[in-house]
Amino acid sequence: MSQYYHYTSVSPAEVGLMTGMIGAGIGYTLAPRKYNLEQLLTQKTDVFEKSIPKKYLVKASDSQKNARKTIVDARKSILEAVKNNTAEAKLAEFITSPKLENAYKSIKGFLPKARVQTAIVFGVIGGLIGALSKIVFFKDKL
Repeated sequence: MSQYYHYTSVSPAEVGLMTGMIGAGIGYTLAPRKYNLEQLLTQKTDVFEKSIPKKYLVKASDSQKNARKTIVDARKSILEAVKNNTAEAKLAEFITSPKLENAYKSIKGFLPKARVQTAIVFGVIGGLIGALSKIVFFKDKL
């Protein structure tokens, strides 16, 4: 009886795709469903602008536009409070503020799912790491 071994090689692109899908799955399961008020108030400006895109506000009601403005004003107050080392107290005050809670509830529907964003980031990072590790560590098997 003869035995035949058939070896298949896996390309770096295939490894990258596979690890990217695994990373996306991990990112999706670990991320929160949506950003909460505290996260909105403390996000970097570019992340905040992506969280509540202005293009969605075109269709928004006046109360939703005012809610976004309220949150933007609170973010500015927190940035000012950082200079005085009172940012944590200001943040705690804002989180319990009924005005900001109502503003958050008003625009919550506009918030893209944080899970999707995190899944994309983890997927891209996982794919790159997988492909690069295949290239670097398994050069002789390409």
